[in-house]
Order: sequence, then structure tokens, then C-alpha cells
Amino acid sequence: MGVPVAASGLVELNELVSVTREKYAQCIDVVDHSETIDGIDVTTRMHHLKFDGNGTPMIESLAECLYLQIIHYCLAARNRPESLTPEDATRLTKEARKLFIHPPATPDDPDQTGEAGEILLYFLIEAVLGAPQVVCKMDLKTNRRDEVKGSDGIHMQWCDDDECVDVYFGEAKLFQDVGSAMTKAIESIDSFYANDMRRHEFKMVTKHFKYSGADVREAVTHLLANGVPNERTRVKHACLIGYNWNEFGSLPKLSAAQLTAEFKRRYQSDAPRLHGLLQKRFDGFGRNELIFELFFLPFPKVQDLRDAFNKALD
Repeated sequence: MGVPVAASGLVELNELVSVTREKYAQCIDVVDHSETIDGIDVTTRMHHLKFDGNGTPMIESLAECLYLQIIHYCLAARNRPESLTPEDATRLTKEARKLFIHPPATPDDPDQTGEAGEILLYFLIEAVLGAPQVVCKMDLKTNRRDEVKGSDGIHMQWCDDDECVDVYFGEAKLFQDVGSAMTKAIESIDSFYANDMRRHEFKMVTKHFKYSGADVREAVTHLLANGVPNERTRVKHACLIGYNWNEFGSLPKLSAAQLTAEFKRRYQSDAPRLHGLLQKRFDGFGRNELIFELFFLPFPKVQDLRDAFNKALD
């Protein structure tokens, strides 16, 4: 007989989330839709930026929310105090900032790194799915100029209904064109399996587990022994599809509440197009056993998020 679930330490995973739903709700909202994807298990969520009182999409507010998470995102909990003093917070923020590539950028040579998308995906997985990050990949970089290797994040969550742990591998794509973002995300996940990166990522979890709690750490290590998941492990892929949407430029001058309602109406009416594009890409995918959690998030320009996040880092 195996170790009882309640005593395994796995149920404690969900308590390790650092991003709250309240933080998410400060600058992001979601619209309901009824579209589905055939032939593969895909849950899609149509998120969008909120508008401030002047009718401006809250990109800078989102960037500030992301910046305030950089200690938790970048630095393993086992290597920092559980309760941070003001001095600790200042020192660790400085340390975390140094881990970002944050290249010099000009209008003619903008930042094209994936860092803003990666931390945004972390933010969404924790706040929306409730799955804590379990490996700080930024903390493992030996050269700040390097991009993060493998998936764009590793998160885990205990599923009480199915008595198993869901392991989320992240994939963040910010592109001007939504179809290109979808294509690149699916290509990256296909390459993830073609190059047997899953085994490598599992080994990273057991070797570099972010937290120090012995019960949880031992339970996770047992779960992924030798880089091979056992029967209580389910793999999911969490994807962020960020893209430019021209509708931002054609919104009428309205009060904040009316503007939000009009934007939601237009965004919801775009759901069939978005899901049609996604369906075409999954029709030729060939790995129909996989499970996906997919976040749509349109921007006036995705470059605006990169620029706003870099400004926050400054």
C-alpha cells in the first residue's frame, strides 16, 4: 500500500502560491466564451487588460505588478528569509533585477527577449490556475545574457478530485500576429518532446525544488523519481498567446464602464476567429494525448509590455 495522500505532503503544494487573485484583478479581466477545440484537451481563457479612468489599457500597471513579483519569480524560497525585512527586500530586489537580460533598447532596436512574457505567464499560472512555481529558472542562469532554457516555467498543483499532481510546463509567446504566436508555441512544445526535454525538466524539479519544506520536497522527489513521473503525475502545458489587436485603435470615446463593455463585446465576438486559428494548428499537431491550458491576451502592441516591464526594472 502506498503512502496515504493526506500524509504525502503533496496537498501542501497549493499553499505555496505567491501571486494572489487580488493582484491579478488589479489590471486583468476575462470574458466568457463557449468555443472549444476538437480532438485534444484544451481549455482556453480570453483574458484582457483593464482600462483606467481615462480609457487607457493598464499596461504600466500590469508591468508594475509583474515587477513586484520578481523576488518570488527569480529567487528560490529556500535561499531567502521567510519573512523579509525592508533591508532584505531591497537587497533581494537588486539581486533579482540583475538576472534579467534587460538589453539596451531604442525605437529602431527594441527589446525582443521573451522575459516580459515569461513572468506574465508565471503571474497567470499562479493567480488563475493556483499552481505555484516550483523551480526558479532565473536563479539557475550562469550568464544573465542567456535566455531561459527548456520550458518557460515549471509549476505544480495538487488536484484533489483526481488525487494526482498536475505539472505545468509553461510556453509564452508574444507576437504581433496571433496566428504566428500560436504556431511558435505549438512548435516549441513539439520540440520539447522531440528533444526529450520533459525528463530533463522533471530532474530539475527534484534537484532545484524552490521550497525548503521537507515533507513537500520529499513527496515531490518521490513523485518524479529518476526523472520519470509515476501514476500520480499528470502533465499539462500552460501557454500564453499575447498579440497585437487592432481593435484597440478603433474604440470610441466612452466612459470607463461603457468602454469596458464595448471592448468585451468586440473581444467576445472575436472568439470564433481565434479558436478557428487554434483549431487549424492543433489539427496537424499529432500529440493529441497532451493537455493544454491556454491564455489569450491581446495588446495594442506587445512591444508596449516589454517596454513597460523594462521601465519598471529601471
